[in-house]
Amino acid sequence: MKTINVTIKGTHCNACKLLIEDVSKDIKGITSCRVNFQTGKTVIEHNENFNFDLFKREVEGLGQYKVKIN
Repeated sequence: MKTINVTIKGTHCNACKLLIEDVSKDIKGITSCRVNFQTGKTVIEHNENFNFDLFKREVEGLGQYKVKIN
């Protein structure tokens, strides 16, 4: 299991946290996604099938977020 730390700008409430964590459940390779909506700091646990670009596209496609690797 590998871990990647990212920052998601634009998170501001618990609904943002839940939305991003819910979307991550549908992305192949992600085993866990924990979002801190106050800071935007996000920890993703994943296996070798994880595609960061897909995660970024899916989250940014929600409209208000910007994702970057720390």
